[in-house]
Amino acid sequence: MRCAWIGTVLLVAAAAAHAETTGGCSIAPGHIDSRLSFQWDRGDCAAEGKCHDGGSDMPWNKWTGIEPQDLGREGATIDARMKAEAGEMRCEGTVHGGTLRGRYSFTPDAQFAKRMEAMGFDEQTPDHLQSYAILDVTTAWVREMKDAGVTGMDANKLMGLRALKVDAAYVHAMKTAGYPELQADKLTSMKAVGVTPEKVQAVRDMGYKPTEDELIEMSVFKIDAPFVQRMKARGFKNPTIAQLVQIKVFKLDE
Repeated sequence: MRCAWIGTVLLVAAAAAHAETTGGCSIAPGHIDSRLSFQWDRGDCAAEGKCHDGGSDMPWNKWTGIEPQDLGREGATIDARMKAEAGEMRCEGTVHGGTLRGRYSFTPDAQFAKRMEAMGFDEQTPDHLQSYAILDVTTAWVREMKDAGVTGMDANKLMGLRALKVDAAYVHAMKTAGYPELQADKLTSMKAVGVTPEKVQAVRDMGYKPTEDELIEMSVFKIDAPFVQRMKARGFKNPTIAQLVQIKVFKLDE
């Protein structure tokens, strides 16, 4: 799970670092039927045959001007567009070998940027706006996060929260579970490793009252009730969470 979290961070960072007004792009079938694989590049995807800078799997239904069957029309000219609240992504090109390759452009939405600034987010660069478009960051969702009491949010943390699908329901559920003062980075870390209210209750049923960081560690190292029982059977009487983590780190359970 830790590797999955690092991969998510790198994806978001790549989107922010390499956002361009223009460049190359490609659209190919995704690994899932309902999704396409979108890639973009600073250079020319059509000439180079592939894109390098960044990419994302996205639902087909977010795009207009292109359908899955269009990728089977060799030589077809396509103007594919994805309209998000943060701006419009566009990939204009020709289909070859089942992939659309061509020219990429992103047009930021100035009104969206103003709405974000009015909510206290003053880092509305074209780079961030493109990342918001890819991740579907909307002003409605940002308001929900603010209304839910999430603190410590900035442009980059918004992207991390959205990439991991943190929503108001998750925030409220964690509050109900006993964690009412969650910061953006804590929420992101917990969601990344699969912390849920149900897991919180399972840990409490073991007799522990974990902090947010302890919940994250227990999830990362897969410390559950059967593991605790095995350790007790081996002579670890009433082990603390810190001790259980050390047992996992140093592989003392093997």
